[in-house]
Amino acid sequence: MPLDSEILADLHQLLSEHGVTARWNGIDLLVLVSRTRRDQQIDLGGFVDTPDLSLRVPKAAFPEALPKFGDRIEVDGEDYRIVQVGNHPRSPLLTLSLSTTDE
Repeated sequence: MPLDSEILADLHQLLSEHGVTARWNGIDLLVLVSRTRRDQQIDLGGFVDTPDLSLRVPKAAFPEALPKFGDRIEVDGEDYRIVQVGNHPRSPLLTLSLSTTDE
């Protein structure tokens, strides 16, 4: 079995056990949260939460165009903005780095 097929099989197993729902441009997705962090930063009126998380999703989940920098995505009912798209040409996975929609 080629490596990309093994990676996808493993990801599908992880998604079935630990997947989180997401929605991008009307497409329902099942994603894997691979990193999450919640910091605070100073803003007018005090400190505000600044969530930062990373998602892994199969490229095949996107029937047409892939997400890009600045797009909005909803994960588990919360809105985020895509701040980085990791798209290695030989990988079947896409890595989306997200941040708050306020930044």
